Amino acid sequence: MKARVVDKAVAAVWLYLPQLDEEIAETVKTAAQQCGMTFGQFGPASAGMKLSDILSGSVQSGLDTEIVPPKQPVLLMDGVDRAGLDRLLAALRQGFGQKNLPGIALKAVVTPTNRSWRFDQLAKELQKEHEMMRKKG
Repeated sequence: MKARVVDKAVAAVWLYLPQLDEEIAETVKTAAQQCGMTFGQFGPASAGMKLSDILSGSVQSGLDTEIVPPKQPVLLMDGVDRAGLDRLLAALRQGFGQKNLPGIALKAVVTPTNRSWRFDQLAKELQKEHEMMRKKG
């Protein structure tokens, strides 16, 4: 019987910051590294890009004037399984707690469906969901 090699992509954490914040970025990067995940960061100039392009490391030089970039940080988790997600969230809680920083409210696991969405559209949906959850409880 031949062995099959499965090409499993490394899990990655991508952080959107509306403005540079080294303390938040370092906290997320450290949590990702503790969990064996790669870390990437992007800003408002990429708000109109598809998630798939952001995740591939593509760069956009300027912000489309019709795009409204999110005003809050957003965390994207790509290729993360359930156990990895639990470890990452625990590491983030610990890191933010130790530094007395607020956590990141808007988080999303990248899926085959949302991979083709523009980032600003995903962020709007996350914001709506966050508001609904806050009203519930």
